[in-house]
Amino acid sequence: MSGLLKLISVIAPPPAAPMSREYDGLEYRWKIFAFRPAVFQFEAAVLGIVGIYLLTYFMGKYINNGRAKSLIAPYQSFLSNQFTTIRPLLSSSPSLHLLYATGRRNLLSLHTTLSLLPIHDVAGLAIHFVKSIIEPTYNGGENLIFDYTLGRGELGLQGEGLGVWAVVDKSALRETREKRWDLTFPRLTDSSSLPITHALFTEHVEITDLLLKTPNIGISEVINDQEAASLLKYLLISDVTDVRPSKGPMSPKYKSRHVILSLYKPSTPSQVEAVKAWVQVSLNIVDLLSKQNLLKPEISRKLIKTRSTVDEELSKDFKKEQDEDKEPEETAEEKRAARKKAEREKMSEKERKKLEDLDKKREMRKLQKKQASGR
Repeated sequence: MSGLLKLISVIAPPPAAPMSREYDGLEYRWKIFAFRPAVFQFEAAVLGIVGIYLLTYFMGKYINNGRAKSLIAPYQSFLSNQFTTIRPLLSSSPSLHLLYATGRRNLLSLHTTLSLLPIHDVAGLAIHFVKSIIEPTYNGGENLIFDYTLGRGELGLQGEGLGVWAVVDKSALRETREKRWDLTFPRLTDSSSLPITHALFTEHVEITDLLLKTPNIGISEVINDQEAASLLKYLLISDVTDVRPSKGPMSPKYKSRHVILSLYKPSTPSQVEAVKAWVQVSLNIVDLLSKQNLLKPEISRKLIKTRSTVDEELSKDFKKEQDEDKEPEETAEEKRAARKKAEREKMSEKERKKLEDLDKKREMRKLQKKQASGR
């Protein structure tokens, strides 16, 4: 029992120091207990900061969730006439909201993404404003993206495709090119059919003529409306992934074809109508891509050849990386030495000493033979 008492005395905390009688601040007493707020100023400051951060987070989350629902509502009703199934709005985070729709001809699915300012995250919001000041090309504004998946692997009606084609806002040109590997396939060109605020990417001039001059598509009409053009970040048709594959060419079952419409967040009723116009244009493009024989055979062959060449380059680069990562193979002599070392480690000390003496005698005989032959 005495041993247990000794152990308790060792681990027990030291007795509290008597409270100073010279304290003249605010004090709360209850029987033998006393609480002096002035003693815990640091702890109070920490709790206050944590409280403010949590309050900001929950208030920002509540505000952004409300904003997301009101911003996406006009397009939900519009898309309900185009799709048989529209799932409720999901929140990946307080600043990122997702809407999924499916059940339309010529189309597998639509993923709508609404990106809002991170007003729930004080640090993230501060970084956003600092970057917007010091980086002229930074574009961290609120965006609305409609990503139409026409086909993936063997699924969906992909048609023959038009390669990679895009219209991009020049103020977001650098950012978009850095983020999208597929924009390395087309050439950057000018077009008199587009306003000077936007740049054109195309793999062949006939593809541009097809998209801009085919009746009832509406790209030329909508983009030449000043308000609608101010909302367009980029309109992209792509059959190539946005990220360069790092392990050789992508397997055919993972390849997909998309039409992606990226817009700046509308803020007025007329801009909401302009967004609807862009959504209708993108749906018109989806229907166009489902048709066969859109391009001349030689243009289609050129698109196929370009992708085949890129796949070969990806294969070579991946093989080169694998070869560089491989360790150099051991020579026959190194293998013998390693085997010999492993065998000696299994021997007793007496056996090892005998073998070492034998090796020394062999070396001496070799040296004597060399000296004799040199004479």
